Amino acid sequence: MKSNKIDYRLFIGILLAAGLMYVTFEYVSVFWYLYGASMLFLISWVILNDELKKRYSVLKNIIPGIFSGIILYILFYIGALLLKFIPGNFDALVAKGYNKYEPESLLIWLLLVVAIVPGEEIFWRGFVLKRLEHDLVPWVAVLIMAALNGALMLFSGNFVIALAAALASVFWGFMYVRRPSLSLVIISHWTFNLLLLLILPIY
Repeated sequence: MKSNKIDYRLFIGILLAAGLMYVTFEYVSVFWYLYGASMLFLISWVILNDELKKRYSVLKNIIPGIFSGIILYILFYIGALLLKFIPGNFDALVAKGYNKYEPESLLIWLLLVVAIVPGEEIFWRGFVLKRLEHDLVPWVAVLIMAALNGALMLFSGNFVIALAAALASVFWGFMYVRRPSLSLVIISHWTFNLLLLLILPIY
């Protein structure tokens, strides 16, 4: 551990994210619009309290970003197949989550592309993970960041959704640790969402 000093900006940022996620999941009928607004708010919080530096060319991140997004989709696809054989009705919980939060309009997809995906990566990887790394070794920082991300998804009332968010955060967290580029994880996240929710939906 590098420092015992409390990072109040990080603490307040996580509290703000928790409050926003609680409100967002309370109103299912306008979930995606509230989620988009929440991510835009969190992007603003990060910009006001941290620096977003461009360390790598966006063009150099396109191929590895797309490839990593495909890899994560394949892992989730295999996981979904395995859930069918695990006791506990987890497969039905995943299907319920898909049906409940499935994007249904072009506007929602626009929000996913311009606000939600960039917002999640900027906040969780570019802000939370980066600040945790100031005080913790990278792998511990990644696991804490992923646990926090998953914990906030528990407001959905669906444990499997929260677990999926945490696992995806571990994947993108280690990517960001190895190559701290927001454009890389954003492209990877875009690719994953496109496959999971539109091109080859699992459910």
